[in-house]
Amino acid sequence: MIPSTIGKCLALELLYMQHNSFEGSIPYLADLQNLRELDLSRNNLSGEIPPWTLNLSSLLYLNLSDNNLEGEVPVQGVFSNSTALQVAGNPKLCGGIQEFDLPPCPNKENHRTKRKRLAPIQKKKRCNIHISASHLPHDYTYKELHDATNGFSSDRLLGSGSFGTVYKGIVHSSNENPVAVKVLNLQRHGAFKSFMAECHTLRNTRHRNLVKVITACSSIDFKGNDFKAIMYQFMENGSLEEWLRQESEGQIQCNSLNILQRLNIAIDVASALYYLHHQCEIPVVHCDLKPSNILLDDNMIAHVSDFGLARLIPSFSGEGNLNQFSSLGIQGTIGYAPPEYGTGAEEICVVMGSYCWRFSLEKGPQTNYSKTM
Repeated sequence: MIPSTIGKCLALELLYMQHNSFEGSIPYLADLQNLRELDLSRNNLSGEIPPWTLNLSSLLYLNLSDNNLEGEVPVQGVFSNSTALQVAGNPKLCGGIQEFDLPPCPNKENHRTKRKRLAPIQKKKRCNIHISASHLPHDYTYKELHDATNGFSSDRLLGSGSFGTVYKGIVHSSNENPVAVKVLNLQRHGAFKSFMAECHTLRNTRHRNLVKVITACSSIDFKGNDFKAIMYQFMENGSLEEWLRQESEGQIQCNSLNILQRLNIAIDVASALYYLHHQCEIPVVHCDLKPSNILLDDNMIAHVSDFGLARLIPSFSGEGNLNQFSSLGIQGTIGYAPPEYGTGAEEICVVMGSYCWRFSLEKGPQTNYSKTM
């Protein structure tokens, strides 16, 4: 059993007791008002979740998974945040918030039915991103992402952009497959808006040439600050920008793109753009499509990424929408800004023209070509 004397360690902030074969009920820990993290997972604990857990005002992370707990899961306090709580692996638990998908508790079917009826409305408010079947269905917590990236270490850094930084991570619950974790810099103006734009865009898009999103994390870090991140499938061959930069700097030829690879990448990008503009239920304009936002997998298949500036256009059809874009103010990278900002050209042709131009000359669209012609 877990010794009850732990409840007298009033200064305790972190308590990790996972995987120790503890039995019995969870002891009284209500006096640990400084406790920020509590991990009791992978034991043989039984009984109900103690009601005093709702009164731990400093608690940011609670892991009760893989035990024999039973009864109703509360919906207040830390239990209202699916990224701060883990309860999977307790087949006798019921209730809780919708994200846990637990069975209804006895005599509460009516409440559960009402909640299901409200679910479509709630989904519009949340960032619901499809999680592929090859990954675990639970949401990842700040702690899990922190551990996966070795504390967001600089040696895991893949790149940084206007609103966030991307790290390579190894999530132990996903068969050790690497992932890319984009951490939003919420101190930067527009970062939260970028996060929501990416969530709303990617939750309804499915295409082989769009980056695959595993899940999103909206939580709080160990200091109590807001934390938001998006987890993507890791792309082994990096970005198109890296390949073009290597060529322009005269690096070894084995890393050069041959003409067939260039053509296939151009086709992949055009296919993604056509899908976004014409085949989505609500058309999407990327607004910042550039080589650094085109990622290449292990088969050199291109995937369009970074939808932080993307816009959903309810009726994207011709000249009327081009006028609408011209009034929004230009965003994105100079030289790659979309033609929808008032040029009147066909949506895809100008963007693809920029890529074909760079593929052939191995220079960016801002380059002064007067000396090379």
